[in-house]
Amino acid sequence: MAASSTSRARRFPGSLLPPTRVQELPMTNSKTLAAVLLGVAAQAVAGLCHAQGVTIGGTAAEGETAGFMAMFAGDRFDNFRHMERFVPTSTMSASPDPWDLGENQDTLAYSGPFLGSDVALQAFIELSNTSSLLVIRDGQIIYEHYGRGDSRDSLHTSFSVAKSFTSALVGVALAEGHLDDLDDPVRKYLPELTSPTFDGVTIRHVLQMSTGVRFNETYTDPDSDINTMTTQVPPLTYLQYINTLQRDHAPGSFNHYASINTQLLGILLVQVTGESLTDYMTSRLWHPLGMEQRGLWTLDGEGIELAMGGLAASARDYAKLGLLYLNQGRRGERQLLPADWVRESVTPNEPHLMPGDNPASSNPSGYMYQWWTPRDWDGDFLARGIWGQTIFVHPRNRVVIVKLAADPQNFDSTMKLAYIDYLQDLAQSLGDD
Repeated sequence: MAASSTSRARRFPGSLLPPTRVQELPMTNSKTLAAVLLGVAAQAVAGLCHAQGVTIGGTAAEGETAGFMAMFAGDRFDNFRHMERFVPTSTMSASPDPWDLGENQDTLAYSGPFLGSDVALQAFIELSNTSSLLVIRDGQIIYEHYGRGDSRDSLHTSFSVAKSFTSALVGVALAEGHLDDLDDPVRKYLPELTSPTFDGVTIRHVLQMSTGVRFNETYTDPDSDINTMTTQVPPLTYLQYINTLQRDHAPGSFNHYASINTQLLGILLVQVTGESLTDYMTSRLWHPLGMEQRGLWTLDGEGIELAMGGLAASARDYAKLGLLYLNQGRRGERQLLPADWVRESVTPNEPHLMPGDNPASSNPSGYMYQWWTPRDWDGDFLARGIWGQTIFVHPRNRVVIVKLAADPQNFDSTMKLAYIDYLQDLAQSLGDD
């Protein structure tokens, strides 16, 4: 989809971000908690721990009182509903044309396998520290649960679920001609990306988490890249920081989940559209999708949206992204995303992206354009974020499930996969009648 030179968006020097609407951080809040919560992408955790003399260590299996888990243990459910208290945010206003999903039909009774036992849905909600669970079938809400202080109107942070929204915006930018082709080198649009690490890296590679960049995303390791990044950005811009990274694999040969790839997509979108991510999201997705509540997007200290994580929305509004993809990019009669883009986005089509025991991937789940597929793939796909956030879509049974949580067990890989398996089994069960 070619664009003329006159349609190219102007470039923004320095931070590469035009002015955006910012929710100021209240001065009365705890600086310690602010620093922790600014780590929506785990960005500030290492710096906080150093300042407070906290040692991060272990996994979820060691309990909520250990290191990283302890920082959120006290009021994490309330914190995840009120990120704007602690971090700067921008705002997507509620849609003037809200999409009413109707009332809960409350027709679901389910029990299924979970870690070797048969577990009823309500018990699963408790076991997984879930605060909101929404199940939609054929466009009807058949189950809607709120607990632990959540309500229908709560804006719950979703961490890396934001990656799937960012991916959708890339699809919009491609359709609008801001990008010519996914196989274009990223440098075509970002000549400031000068590191040889990104030689031969295309937009498609970035979408697929297949750039080959060396990036350690172990949240509980204070020396990991996702944590030490906080000491680098600022003073460096994100693009300058990205230029310091090394390469482990040839582009397009290995799937390695690295949030910095999504941040690069965010920089790319700002560069080619001439709009902040917040404004582009508002006009292209938030309003057209009929989001009934406002949405918040966490900003870093320089006022840049965390494309890699940090959206806050209601469970019903998260479900609308799932419904958009379930319906091949349409809301009613309006095509918001090209159907071909939707199909491509959620269908692994190269060896290193396939689910299962894959030597060319660091994860048993499959991957495509910032969307995951379960390890036992049934044409289904999901957006997911740490602490248990999920938008699960099962096209064959026309099911969308939204799960919002504050679950430290989700850092354990076995538990994370078990949660996905349970949701998949739930969705599959809804095709039996």
